[in-house]
Amino acid sequence: MDQEMFDWKSGRIVFWDLDGINEVAPLSEQVDDLKEDLAQIAFPGGTILDLGWYPSFDPQGEFKVTVVQNGDWERPVLQVGAKDLRSLKRQILLAISSSV
Repeated sequence: MDQEMFDWKSGRIVFWDLDGINEVAPLSEQVDDLKEDLAQIAFPGGTILDLGWYPSFDPQGEFKVTVVQNGDWERPVLQVGAKDLRSLKRQILLAISSSV
């Protein structure tokens, strides 16, 4: 998944490890690339968009998109899941809109 497919608005990509995810192949065939730390985008004002697969390397897991403010991981502004890449793209767009 290419980071250029999104308009990150004022966000800055800190970490992106989704390039290895093939959008055509089933996720069940890409389990080795499905881990907790897949992407992190920093926005002004201390907002972080974090993306990972939970639990790592588990074919029954799911993507989690989390937005936190000022490092408060206990009370995220947004936390949504996605079982497939199509849903993940929608959730990322939602997270971007809640981060700006």
